Amino acid sequence: MRNNVSSLWDDHRTDTLKGLWSSGLSAAEIAASMGFTRNAVLGKVHRLGIGGRDCDSNRSYSRRTPEQIEATKRDKEERRRERRRTHRLTIVKPAINLEALRCVEVEPLHKSLADLGRNDCRYPYGDGPKYTFCGNPQREGHSYCGPHFALTLRRGWGS
Repeated sequence: MRNNVSSLWDDHRTDTLKGLWSSGLSAAEIAASMGFTRNAVLGKVHRLGIGGRDCDSNRSYSRRTPEQIEATKRDKEERRRERRRTHRLTIVKPAINLEALRCVEVEPLHKSLADLGRNDCRYPYGDGPKYTFCGNPQREGHSYCGPHFALTLRRGWGS
């Protein structure tokens, strides 16, 4: 069953709220004295349209102008760009030693993809649109021959 909030705010309680609010008490103080929650008090103040008081005479609670909103957006975008720039500068790609990737133990047969058999090593050779493959017999259960399989292992791995 839903509570009827309007029955909580009879004319006497509404008048009490208006008096306490105009005297400068906070919503929490009013809520404690009347037995309501702070949100209930703020909701009623909003519905009555009596909010908008300045708690500090040196502060104004006006909305931001469109120029201020645009300036904030520009500042945010500039900070985002700077973070991206900084991030890009910190990325360092390690140099690849192509000599270390070549296997001197294996003489590749340089087979094309169409010429590869079911059990031929699929280690690629070439740099460009025309690749060839090793073509030597595969290691059991793997796509590469023994020496090429060893090149693909990371330290700590093995089988």
